[in-house]
Amino acid sequence: MGNTYDTEAEGIRILPGCWRPHYPWEHIAWISPPWPGQDYVWLDFPEAIFTSQGLIFLSHINPGVPSVYTDLPKVTWQAAPNGLCCERRLPNGVVFGGELTRADEGAVKLRLHLENGTDAPLNNISLQTCVFLRACREFADFSLDNKFVHVPAKGWMPYPEAKALGAENGQISLGWRRGPRTADWPVMAVMSNQAPRLLAMTWHDHTLSLVGNPNHPCLHADPFMPDLAPGQRAEIRGTLLFLEGTLDSLSSAFAPA
Repeated sequence: MGNTYDTEAEGIRILPGCWRPHYPWEHIAWISPPWPGQDYVWLDFPEAIFTSQGLIFLSHINPGVPSVYTDLPKVTWQAAPNGLCCERRLPNGVVFGGELTRADEGAVKLRLHLENGTDAPLNNISLQTCVFLRACREFADFSLDNKFVHVPAKGWMPYPEAKALGAENGQISLGWRRGPRTADWPVMAVMSNQAPRLLAMTWHDHTLSLVGNPNHPCLHADPFMPDLAPGQRAEIRGTLLFLEGTLDSLSSAFAPA
């Protein structure tokens, strides 16, 4: 049987995207799975930056959430080797940006940096990095039951079951920005509804929390950064992984040595 429209394209593609064009300061990248198909996940990179100085960046206007800036200029994606990069300077002097790079046939390497250009410390820095799944049909179920995290002594569990444990015997929080430290591996995965394959996200040692939204639907592995004195800069690295296989296949990448 020959290729169809849905199977013609193959391989990871990283493209400048658009989600909410009325917010020109929002940075969306479209990333396709490596297997044949026309669908993309959408990465909001980053969606928000919280610090001891408050919420200093939000990529869009969220009703009910005070926005620090609502008229930032458009900053376009720039081409990088095998991917894209961008950098933005906020009116308060904070500079942040990042890069997405196709690392191999199944992985996209993520990098975020932040420089404190204010005259006060930036402490308790956490970010939201949203993988929006609606445009990738096999991951787009309006559910949390297809999202999985790894829990001590229990292994992989659906996110709602793991969160309901309320356990504090892990290292990674379950919930928006904070929550019970229930997960012991810094990764969240979503399973395909079409085949034995998955998408996983991690910020490795800088993963703070894991969360999803069944009504959105999305996947978050949200990171933190070290405290920054005025003039200091930090950089963190993560991975977006497409895997043909089961959660047991994913275990080999994250199980402690």
